[in-house]
Amino acid sequence: MADPRQSTMSGTLAPGRDATEASGGYSTGNLLDFPQPRANAADRAALERVVALEILPRIVRAHGAELVKAAPRLPGEERVSEEVKAFCELVLSNNADAASAHIGLLRSGGRSLESIYLELMVPCARYLRRLWDEDVCDFAAATLALWRLQQLLREFSAAFRSLGAQHSCGLRALLAPAPGEKQELSFLMFDLALIAEFFRRDGWDAWIEPDSASVEFSALVRSQWFDVVEFLVSGEKRLDALAARIRGVRRESPNPAVRVLVCGPAFVRHPELILVVGGDMPATDPRIGVAQARNLVGLPSTRG
Repeated sequence: MADPRQSTMSGTLAPGRDATEASGGYSTGNLLDFPQPRANAADRAALERVVALEILPRIVRAHGAELVKAAPRLPGEERVSEEVKAFCELVLSNNADAASAHIGLLRSGGRSLESIYLELMVPCARYLRRLWDEDVCDFAAATLALWRLQQLLREFSAAFRSLGAQHSCGLRALLAPAPGEKQELSFLMFDLALIAEFFRRDGWDAWIEPDSASVEFSALVRSQWFDVVEFLVSGEKRLDALAARIRGVRRESPNPAVRVLVCGPAFVRHPELILVVGGDMPATDPRIGVAQARNLVGLPSTRG
């Protein structure tokens, strides 16, 4: 199985990079970040059965005591469009191709992938969180639906990347949940995968590490050069732990000018919290976050 800290973008290796990086692709070292889906529908159905019957029960057994309810939602999250609800039904269904076909129809009608990602898939993920929060669907069903959303990101990855930088910009980003986010990991992994897609479209070499509190994360920070580290935060109860982790990144990174972005609803409500945790800038969404990252490292933004 591939190293969970493997790069999500292939390219020429820079000094100090592992040989495993050269293969690119998505990390497969965590239960919520799976290999590329096979083209055969029967194979995909079989894979979904394995996820539903074997992998998800292991997650529930391992983290059942930690599956607590989330922090209060942002104002306005109660308002969910009928389009988002309908798409959510597709990813919750057993029809593996229905959501993909729906995205294909939207694209043929002139809708951009960026719009589909930000205005349909992101609200869909938030709505799944709400359905689980309100006991409308169970953890396994919500997690499997989020896995399907990640598969859609991968399915359309080449088309999405083709709309951006055609060559590597030579920059590297490390993406991770904030410390203590185990109960939210299944939801945050979709967000991290989406953020990685926007970095990759801009020519970055993007890595995902699923546990920022782990020894592996610290070893990665010490051994690899990253221009930007971005933390994803679900609430505002563990900001002290996040602040400590950010201090550790700055202390341990071989890049003395490493920059830190922080993304999460608490930083949308209270941007001043970025000073409390010691970050450089809050990232309000993936598109803006990449532009902010380029600005932090002194490069002009390539997109409006």
